[in-house]
Amino acid sequence: MKTQKFSVSGMSCSACSAAVDKAVRQMDGVSDVMVSLMNNTMTVQFDENTVSEESICQTVKSAGYGASVYEGKKAEDPDALRYKNLKSRLWKSIVFAVIMMYVTMGHMIGLPLPGLIDPHTGGSAPLYNAILQLLLAVPVILINHAYYGDGFRAALHRSANMNTLIAVGSGASFVYGIYILVKMAVGLSAGADITPLTHELHFESVTMILALITLGRTLELRARRKTGDAVRHLLDLAPKSAEVRRDDQVISIPTDELVEGDILLIRSGSGIPCDGIILTGGGSVNESVITGESVPVEKNIGDKLISGTVLTSGYAEMRAESVGENTTVARIAALVEEAATSKAPVQKLADKISGIFVPIVCGIALITFIIWLISTGSLDTAVSFGISVLVISCPCALGLAAPTAVMCGIGRGAEMGLLIKSADALDLLCKTEAIVLDKTGTITEGRMQVEGVHCIQETPSTDFLSVAAALESMSEHPIGKAITLYGKEKELDLPECSDYHVTFGGGVDGMIGGKRYYCGNRAFLEQKGIVIPHSASVQSELFAKNGWTPVWVACEDTTIGLLGVGDAIKATSKTAVSQFTQLGAKVVMLTGDTEITAKAVASSVVIEHVIASVKPEEKAAALETIMDGSYFGDDKRRVTVMVGDGVNDAPALTKADCGIAIGQGTDIAIESAGVILVKNDLNDVGHAIRLSRAVMRNIAQNLTWAFGYNMLCIPVAAGVFFPLFGLKLTPMIAAAAMSLSSICVVCNALRLRRYRG
Repeated sequence: MKTQKFSVSGMSCSACSAAVDKAVRQMDGVSDVMVSLMNNTMTVQFDENTVSEESICQTVKSAGYGASVYEGKKAEDPDALRYKNLKSRLWKSIVFAVIMMYVTMGHMIGLPLPGLIDPHTGGSAPLYNAILQLLLAVPVILINHAYYGDGFRAALHRSANMNTLIAVGSGASFVYGIYILVKMAVGLSAGADITPLTHELHFESVTMILALITLGRTLELRARRKTGDAVRHLLDLAPKSAEVRRDDQVISIPTDELVEGDILLIRSGSGIPCDGIILTGGGSVNESVITGESVPVEKNIGDKLISGTVLTSGYAEMRAESVGENTTVARIAALVEEAATSKAPVQKLADKISGIFVPIVCGIALITFIIWLISTGSLDTAVSFGISVLVISCPCALGLAAPTAVMCGIGRGAEMGLLIKSADALDLLCKTEAIVLDKTGTITEGRMQVEGVHCIQETPSTDFLSVAAALESMSEHPIGKAITLYGKEKELDLPECSDYHVTFGGGVDGMIGGKRYYCGNRAFLEQKGIVIPHSASVQSELFAKNGWTPVWVACEDTTIGLLGVGDAIKATSKTAVSQFTQLGAKVVMLTGDTEITAKAVASSVVIEHVIASVKPEEKAAALETIMDGSYFGDDKRRVTVMVGDGVNDAPALTKADCGIAIGQGTDIAIESAGVILVKNDLNDVGHAIRLSRAVMRNIAQNLTWAFGYNMLCIPVAAGVFFPLFGLKLTPMIAAAAMSLSSICVVCNALRLRRYRG
């Protein structure tokens, strides 16, 4: 299966995106489709042997829209060009609309009209007034011809959309106006009084409908563009140019032209254009744009520099390691954008409704027209009610309800250091009932150090430590690194180690001086048949009660020593756990450490539930008992979040309803998670849950408004309440209400950009 992103043009509302989705999804070989109205993109998963990119593009074109393979962000923002075009159309439309209102309604507020076109003077003046209205309406139709082209084209492809409603509604008004104009001309030639007919002209409705719809679209697009500010801000963080040393010369080149291996000069106050390693120099770097930490971090030779950060003081030369789309900032921006285009489960219902909304509205408008024509015998009344139904209906509000909130929420999360990978992750976070925490690097700092040493045999402690450090020198495990560092600090000579083996979740062993040595946890030694002395067990319990992890060292079949490796608890962990409880979640620590050590750490941060001595391959199974409720003894299915940072957490992060990876954790843990905490702060788990609840609450508000608006306004526009209460909407008021509904939904979603937690 191949996944490809496409650019889609011509979509104006959720009915459009639903039509594109439906057309592509019906193709043989297509397994999944995700269309984003917000970004005018489509991501398709398909079988290359059955369907091609060209055939997918052709299918979209057959549905009445344009499509091409996505080529990344263009230099010119399509939305910016569209916004500029809409503003131009808006001001031109307003000029003619204002003149139209003066001609048709000026007399209501005492504004004078020349006698030649004042319909109240009688004679031919009403006809001249009608002709002037026609001349004012035609330019507005031409200015906004896009509504008609797109609307009727979509109807011909059986995928009617919002523009179809606008085109049919305003078009019917215009045609009916011409009919009345002809009727006035015939009546005048017959000597009849045609003044009453001026009230049946709907040219002012055409003008105002198009002007108000364009106003609404302009404000809506302006507001929608703000939802993508977080992504644009991230992409703008990196400087546009960089100083590079090439051929013994220092030149300035655009950042886009950087290649891996380039030597860059970073001066005080300069932004860092790519990811790389400091070769010479150093200084203080402000990484707040990435980590959220305002305090500058000292960087020296060998340290990593991240794109988008700023060297606030000092001077450094760095080697470029990740450039262009591979930089941290670019990857974060891509992640945020991809997440923002994903669909929350609740949106699927709105999309289904939007897909059938326009045909249903057209049917209601036709029924309304027929009923009023039969009941009143007045063509003008029937046309007015029918057009009002067409114009007031708004599938846009339904289609925008969820995606705008998701985009704003995920964008705001990125600004807070919370990288949420999908709308599904948001939805699951919102429902969190249990939070499972790894210990090392999650609750604790993850910077292990040797706190205690206990030599069992008569072997000198330096020899015992040399063996342990030699064995662990080839290990990537945090405990192994701590032991190796301890050996270096003691300036020990490390013997050569051969025939080296690693037992995942147990320990390491190797040949040193013709003998096999072992270093690992108690279960690892027992598995190898090594006897554990009682005195060592007592010492192990003392280490564990201090919250240290006991690490055993053995030679052949004899235990020779014991190390206590400790890890300081993060200052924020206790507060974070307290927040989780306040959020209504059960908190469980899941760790490979011994039960005594685990309970000592859990006690310090007030965690009630502890699952200890769990091997990496067993973590997913242990997590399953929490998710299905068997661990708690109530068999209640709980939405469970797993927080971890290591390789051994990856299976559990994948198994959980939503995995959360600490940003400084391993790449595999980050890839397995649905949320990444950039700042490495456990408090951010609580922030992520509260943000998700704010987003889902916002979506619920938007959908309630969108559904409620259409459920109430369509009957009012159809005249259901007119016989009883005299309540009637003119097409102009209907157009204003329709535009306002979309603007309200988008503006409500924009409130999330000010979310503070």
